[in-house]
Amino acid sequence: MLTEKCDHTIIACLFPDQVITEEANPVFSEGTLYPQEEAFICNAVPKRKQEFIAGRLCARRALAQVAIRNFPILMATDRSPIWPPGIIGSISHTEGYCGVALARKTEIESVGFDAECVGRLERDYWKAICTKQELSWIHSLPLDVQQEYIALIFSAKECFYKCQYTTSKRWVNFHDITISVNPNIGEFEARYMADTDLFFAKGTCHKGKFFFHRGYIFTGMTVGDSNNRSDI
Repeated sequence: MLTEKCDHTIIACLFPDQVITEEANPVFSEGTLYPQEEAFICNAVPKRKQEFIAGRLCARRALAQVAIRNFPILMATDRSPIWPPGIIGSISHTEGYCGVALARKTEIESVGFDAECVGRLERDYWKAICTKQELSWIHSLPLDVQQEYIALIFSAKECFYKCQYTTSKRWVNFHDITISVNPNIGEFEARYMADTDLFFAKGTCHKGKFFFHRGYIFTGMTVGDSNNRSDI
């Protein structure tokens, strides 16, 4: 498990400087929600409450860095967070970890962030997550790293989905996205195979970053500059 007792976030390396990041271990998060936020978890189980509280508190600290305070982060009908006007962001939580990445819309068009525990995806689910090409690549790897890279593909697709949803508001399937990985530099490319909008047209590729740390996989992506898109 990770804790929030550090001077910087480990996920900052996934994003350009315009993106603000905060993180915490939900178990150790201390603070209270705004009443409007509390209403969303009044009937939730304790674990869900911990995760929700940690996410909102991380978001609150991140917003304070752009001089936005006392802003309850409510939940849309699709369960996505409702950010303040002019802000885009992404929240992710998994066992023992919660993190937030956000930025001003004037600086970044969209941001995606995901964190997952390695080893949680059983083989029965691999076909539902991976295309045939991705699955073939996974099976070509040594057995002792296959769990790591299936977690990476899953997380990269979740990360890309969050990034594209900000602008498209469109649900997509795992097989609508294909992931290629460059493990030597900690980068992946997500190719989108469904039409949406300018940034996420069919066939375009968007670059993201990843790293493994203490049994977790972390993935991050931004859209809105020339460094993260390759139309190939």
